[in-house]
Amino acid sequence: MKIKTLALIGCLLAPIAGRASWFPNSPLQPTLDALLAAHPQRAWQELLLAVGQSNIDSLHWQPIKNEIMAQTSCGQELMSNPPHLPATLSLAIISRSGLSSLGYQIKFSAEQASLMQNFTLYNPQGKQLLEGKLLPNSGYQEWETDDLLAKPQAGLYQLEIGTNRYPLLIADNDTENWLARKGTRNPQLITHLPETVTHCSPPALSWQWFDQGYNQIGLKRPIDLKKVTQSKTDTETNTLIPSPPSNKASYLSASASIFEYQSGVKIEYIHRVAIPFSAKP
Repeated sequence: MKIKTLALIGCLLAPIAGRASWFPNSPLQPTLDALLAAHPQRAWQELLLAVGQSNIDSLHWQPIKNEIMAQTSCGQELMSNPPHLPATLSLAIISRSGLSSLGYQIKFSAEQASLMQNFTLYNPQGKQLLEGKLLPNSGYQEWETDDLLAKPQAGLYQLEIGTNRYPLLIADNDTENWLARKGTRNPQLITHLPETVTHCSPPALSWQWFDQGYNQIGLKRPIDLKKVTQSKTDTETNTLIPSPPSNKASYLSASASIFEYQSGVKIEYIHRVAIPFSAKP
């Protein structure tokens, strides 16, 4: 990491600075000091503390979070205390745009649970969002919220499993703009994909088919960006809508996703957009 990078991040903190210094005197100064000293794990703890205790706009802390992710193999080195998780855990923040509406959802999933334990997910205000019970030897398990009209707030969430708590810093990644549909009779897919954080995987794009009951048909199909043309406005347009895999297909959606790790938990950000098509009789 270069000092120049931290200096640029420090400039973002000017609106919340109390006085001029190498880094502005703000709640985020200990985080930046730890990064400058090449201690990303300590910087992460300082960042969690700052966001949890102070009302800081995500505009200020998200670039710092990305820099920490870049220095910790996309968060895989940010282990929890206690380090052992009772299962392979994932938390997905999902946005969906339909033909005329935009909605949100949060999904929590677990695989290979080793113990029977209760879990609860809390938002930054301490409101309970999800609760359930991890069951051992049950394979894949998932829980999801009802459709949310408002975007999940950026900030410090808490995942409580048994007697342990795992802080999860959820960002505002502007997922609603990643994918958009243009036209209805001959729809095109427009993408505005986020910049890939160093040492994280690039955004993954895929098609998904569903039947009349919204049950997924077959596997996801990757969207081949080689078949996407680049426009003058730096957006990408895919004009090739795939053929349905079955005559039971009634709905098609495109999705884009990125992921990172925090405390061993996989954090996913996903956007899905409905693509109209005419089903063949």
